[in-house]
Amino acid sequence: MPRVSPFDPPPKVLELLENQPISRVTLWNGQESWLVTGYDDVKAVLQSKAFSSDVTKPGYPKVSASLATFTEGLLNHMDPPEHDEYRRMLAPEFMVKRVERLRPEVQQIVDELIDGMIDHGAPVDLVEALAFPVPARVTCAMLGIPFEDQEFFVTCAETFLGGTASAEETKAAAQDLHRYLGELIEAKVKDPTDDVLGYMASVHVASGACSVAALITIAQLILIAGFDTTANMISLGLLTLMQHPEQLQALKDDPSLIPSAAEELLRFLTITHRGRHKAAVEDITIGGQLIRAGEGVICAQDAANRDPSAFANPNDLDVRRDARGHLAFGHGVHQCIGAALARIELQVAYETLLRRLPNLALAVPLEEIDFKHEAAVYGLRAMPVTW
Repeated sequence: MPRVSPFDPPPKVLELLENQPISRVTLWNGQESWLVTGYDDVKAVLQSKAFSSDVTKPGYPKVSASLATFTEGLLNHMDPPEHDEYRRMLAPEFMVKRVERLRPEVQQIVDELIDGMIDHGAPVDLVEALAFPVPARVTCAMLGIPFEDQEFFVTCAETFLGGTASAEETKAAAQDLHRYLGELIEAKVKDPTDDVLGYMASVHVASGACSVAALITIAQLILIAGFDTTANMISLGLLTLMQHPEQLQALKDDPSLIPSAAEELLRFLTITHRGRHKAAVEDITIGGQLIRAGEGVICAQDAANRDPSAFANPNDLDVRRDARGHLAFGHGVHQCIGAALARIELQVAYETLLRRLPNLALAVPLEEIDFKHEAAVYGLRAMPVTW
């Protein structure tokens, strides 16, 4: 379903939200699935035990060959109780109080990158100069992965999430990443380090509670999803503010609005625009519609976050809105474990850029911006800016 505005969900999706909140759709491979667009219905699916996140279950909606291959066996595609056990192991490392301690480090990274932009001089590609390096550096430091290997991770991420790779290409990239992470984790088992993978290796792998193979898939998810989503939100969020000058000015006038603005941008943009995918494992009625076991469901979070029953005037960007009930991070047991860290990165990036570069503006016409329409995570390929 094509977009008309690069900042809004496809009109057809919003039309379904209004007139047919649960409808049948056909995917790229001819497979049929249910598309759920209403806010309450999406939450009901995401928190119901009648639906599985396991990509191998009958009827699971495979929205692209690469995405289905990449996600198989990852933490966010495990069902309870296996999922819950691994999540409990990771939880201490991602608690709000713990990741909040990283704010000064994130601030230092952002300031260093802006220093580099200023030294280079305008124009600069904001995606390359700041939006990608911030979460990439933070994620690598948190996991204990050498940042100098970033080009390898970027290539893997583009293969997994770009939306154009074949299943064979995705499998090859997954094998390369699996091998790399396996060697890294084995080294941390022998010589523990003070980072997430070091903690998991020394505590849970050493005790036998978690296998090396399982930890590899956990690291793979956090690494790829951790920097790609936040990188896209930093650049696309700033571009969106530029297209809403009155909202941008409100943030410049009152920086205390930055946290609410970050939540509103997450709601408004919902860059995981291919939704959350489930397979029904038993018959269940959602929103008056019977969904049978073996049928797939796509939860359209971008539509749900524009549902007027949940958010007043949902198609308006309002940085003063209390948008904390948005579904951009998902809902239920698979709600994004890295949400607290992503919030810190977004808040620091937005606040610091607007404070230090108050005249930040696009260096090219909007029509020349290349949006990632086909990717699993929506965003920008490049964003030339001046100041």
